[in-house]
Amino acid sequence: MALYHQPANRKHPIALIGPPNCGQNELRQRLLSSDPDRFGGAVPHTTRNRRDGEVNGRDYHFVSKQAFEMDAAAGKFIESGEFEKNLYGTSTDSVRQLINSSKICLLCLHTQSLKVLRSSDLKPYIIFIAPPSQERLRALLAKDNKNPKPEELRDIIEKAREMEQNYGHLFDAAR
Repeated sequence: MALYHQPANRKHPIALIGPPNCGQNELRQRLLSSDPDRFGGAVPHTTRNRRDGEVNGRDYHFVSKQAFEMDAAAGKFIESGEFEKNLYGTSTDSVRQLINSSKICLLCLHTQSLKVLRSSDLKPYIIFIAPPSQERLRALLAKDNKNPKPEELRDIIEKAREMEQNYGHLFDAAR
């Protein structure tokens, strides 16, 4: 066994993981907009029809359901799922394309995707976004015009504990 050293010019993807409503999507958007020359988002694949103004390869990779399912069966997706009868997914190739353009790829993923990502050659840096205290979480959600019930706040905090317990060994950092 030998210690693996990546070339200095190779960027590692950063995966932000956390329970819903803890701010990982907002953090990703802030980083993407603050320094678009440094950070980027992988272009996802979808089976839905292209909308006006969307460009294949920029907004999405628009593919047939058959092509998507073949890629999924071949293990080409870090994460995939269905929404409103359309398939969506993030491929390792999309992440690689961004890395090859010398950008840091920012991903927001579900915990079940971590093992796939960790076992890939992408060598991601995984950051767990933990919720703050109940009161701070309530205040942050109120800024987004959300008024969660106390049991919803407890559920978010409990989900975070479960994530840390079950997947904490895969995290590189917790914030």
